[in-house]
This record gives sequence, C-alpha cells and structure tokens, in this order.
Amino acid sequence: MNILFLDSIDKNTYGGMEEWIRLVGAGLHQKGHNVYISGRDNSKFLKTVSADNPELKQIPLNISGDFNPATIARIYSEIKSKQIDIIVVNFNKDLRLGGLAAKLHKDCKVIWSVGLDITRNSLVHKVLTPRLVDGVIVPSEALKKQITRFDYITSDQVEVIPIGIPESNSQIERQTAREKVLEKFGLNENAFICVTSGRFVDQKGHRYLIEAAPKIIEKCPQIVFLFLGDGQLRSELQVMISEQGLEKYFVLAGMLGTNNVVEILPGCDLMVHPSIEEPFGIAILEGMRAGLAVVASRVGGIPEVAAQNETALLVEPKNAADIVAAVLSLQSSQEELRQMGQAGKTRWQKYFGYQSMIERIESYLGGFIKSEKTYGTSETART
Repeated sequence: MNILFLDSIDKNTYGGMEEWIRLVGAGLHQKGHNVYISGRDNSKFLKTVSADNPELKQIPLNISGDFNPATIARIYSEIKSKQIDIIVVNFNKDLRLGGLAAKLHKDCKVIWSVGLDITRNSLVHKVLTPRLVDGVIVPSEALKKQITRFDYITSDQVEVIPIGIPESNSQIERQTAREKVLEKFGLNENAFICVTSGRFVDQKGHRYLIEAAPKIIEKCPQIVFLFLGDGQLRSELQVMISEQGLEKYFVLAGMLGTNNVVEILPGCDLMVHPSIEEPFGIAILEGMRAGLAVVASRVGGIPEVAAQNETALLVEPKNAADIVAAVLSLQSSQEELRQMGQAGKTRWQKYFGYQSMIERIESYLGGFIKSEKTYGTSETART
C-alpha cells in the first residue's frame, strides 16, 4: 500500500497523535509499505519524525485555512503522483483538506484517525464529515462512544485499535536509570521522584497536581515532581509553583526526545497523570512499560489502559485531595509500588504490544483497497 499521513499540528507542538503517526508509520514501513508523512513545513512534528525515523518520506506543506484551494491542489498532486491508496488524517482541518483532495482523485480512501473528540454538532460537520470519511480509527471504546453521539459518524464505521508501544531500544536497569536521573537533574539520592509526562495544556491537568503538592510535601518532604513536557501553560504553571514557594520541589525538564524519556522513566518512583480529558494515554503506557505504578484520573480511555488497584490508583478529575491521598498511599508502601509497577509492565506486554497494533492497522487499512491482493498480517509486499 501507499499510505499518506496528514497532520496539521502547529509548528511548535508534538503530542500523542504525532507520536502515534510516527510509530504506525515506522511499523507499516517495516512491513513493506510506502509511507509518507505530511505536516507543516519546518514543524516540530516533521523534525521529530526525521530525527527518529529518517526512512519515512516527508511532504512538507504550507497549511492555512480548512478549505484552502492551493493546499488541496498540492495534496491532490501528491496523491496522484505517488499513487496514494489511503490518506490517514488527524484534525478536522486535515479531514477537509486531505479528504477533499482524496475525493477529487476518487481512488484514494480517507481514514480519520481520531485521538481526541473534535466532533461538533454543527451543520458543516454533519454535512461534510460523512461525505469525506471512509473509515475511522480510535484508540478506546470511550472515544468511540463520544464521536458517535451525533450520529453522523456511525458505530459500524469506527474501529477501536488500542495504541501499542514497542520494547524500548535501551533496556536499562532501575538503579542505573536512577543514577542518571539524579545526576541529570541534580537531585538528592533520597528523592522520591514523581514523574508527569505531557504537554502543558489545560487537558493534562498539571495545575491540580501543583495544588496537591503542599499537602504531599508535608508528609513526604523528599518528594520531587518531575514534569516532562512543554507548552503554552509553562509560564502559568511556573507562577503557581513560585507563589507557593515550591520551586525546589519541581523540575520542569522541557520537551525531551523519545530516547531520553525511555531512559528517564525507569529511574523514577511513581507516575502521576492528572488529566481532565484523555481519550487513551500514551504517557501512562510508557510509564507501565518502565515498571512504574500510576496515579491517574478516571476519565476517557484511561480505565481501559490502567487497571484500578492492579496497575494504578484512579482518582476523580480536578480533585487535588484525591491526588494527595493516592500519592501518599503508594509512597508509603514500597512493596505496593513494586507490585503495581510489575503488574503494569505485564499488562502493557499482554494488551498493548506494538506489533499487534501494527498488524491490526495494516489489516484494517488493507480492507479498503480494491485489489486482488489482501493486506493483512501475512502481506508485506510493496505495491
């Protein structure tokens, strides 16, 4: 198959869906398909893909309005010249630009990979979306329920394929990882490292962990809150921290590369994910892979990823008191931390394997191709 992924994320942002595209694109390429990645020219998205997966071909675009004829024409030209069978789109903008270009070509199918509920009960959505979409992929049953509530996307159009992440390239022992983390961030050897990974946006709920911090620190003065990520709320979060005089308890590490995150997580003690909206939670999966117990909000697809009282303690969203209780409960029991961390790693291996995800996506996409060839787990030839 010839597959084009289109994602118009802004130039300075790289989030969960961009990581999904990178992982899926690399997996489909390894199985023998021609994969093209398209996004804004000079964007963090394309730069990250280029750095981690230079084998994936890129199509930089100048993207503006949702119906820009010049952009549609450019995408149509790429679809035609590269004989694209399927275009996988992300945002509403991508659906309109890529979807209209694909429909002009007629032989190219449009798959909407929805990572967040961006459906709306408006006329343009009701009229245009069902005319452009051939199929929909979501990572959780919770998100499927959300996006089908207005009925212009039907339940039988939507395929639930949970996100899977690969084994880390560098299997690092906890003690070695811990020593590296302590050195990298200048932390005391007795530090209890509570890590949070995600963009600094309202959706991720960092403010509620900061609100919980003073009461956690009262009982656990050796705690350090390590924030991996960056975003538009960075300054606001820094102000919240400084107003409470908590600077020495927080490390805002910025946006780190994939390999750095893989090396850092096993050296931490606990992952906290205080999102107020989360269709799936790749960051939680990364924590489980690293053997970390998790405290997370009971929202969206998180209960499908992390098992309550087995791999995680799930709390009510926007509830600092719940976060305090959960963190202190786990911090006080090294054995419970260890057991939950091991259970999380086992759950990731059993239900969220990378190759299983790639095979399911390959089979699903192949079902839309009008060809004598069958694209499934045994079909790896280029077309």
